[in-house]
Amino acid sequence: MSNDWDVLFDWIKKLGITLSSDKLEKFHAFHQLLLDWNQKINLISRQDVNRIVTYHFIDSICSVSEIPNNSLVCDLGTGAGLPGIPIKIIRDDITLYLVESIKKKAYFLSEAIKGLGLKNIFVLNQRAETIQNIKFDIILVRLFGKISDVLPVVSNLLSPNGKVIFYKVEGVSPPQFHGSGTLDKEIEQAKKVASKHRLELKSVVDIQLPITEIRRKLVIYKLATDLHG
Repeated sequence: MSNDWDVLFDWIKKLGITLSSDKLEKFHAFHQLLLDWNQKINLISRQDVNRIVTYHFIDSICSVSEIPNNSLVCDLGTGAGLPGIPIKIIRDDITLYLVESIKKKAYFLSEAIKGLGLKNIFVLNQRAETIQNIKFDIILVRLFGKISDVLPVVSNLLSPNGKVIFYKVEGVSPPQFHGSGTLDKEIEQAKKVASKHRLELKSVVDIQLPITEIRRKLVIYKLATDLHG
């Protein structure tokens, strides 16, 4: 396990971030909270319990360079607080909303926030469709839904210069969401929906994660420029 933490430390350093001892302690504490609460409610799948650090934490923070300073960030369908909480641990400057519709998971998130002593982080125990009177600079979508299904929801939640960042993988998309299509096909199928909701594909960032050898693709959309006059 100590080697797992070394890998995380090196990954954070590679991203150009200095990790203080206090922040490293928060990562350790969050890891323990996930293990403890996973005995009560289903937060992490059994196959992932031994790779919380080497997969979930490392993967979660791979988008930090895409998040501008002092952003108002939404983690949509956050579940166990991933990717939001790991990002918040290393990015004190952001204000973060964790959106989770399942009550038990939302309760865990509230308790985790208290236990970790994190500031400017809030839990919304509701569906994204019901969020009102708030616009986000960044919306994070990890392991949650198909691009064409999510874009209509997030388009109403973005600030004028806002971006939505999907965490995707190369090759075949998860069957529970996408049947047998590839990521390229999923992006192609989302074109009409994106256009209808005045969103445009900004970039696809290719990241090779360590240890797991997963090729993470950050698929980033923004509001179309003609919205801003």
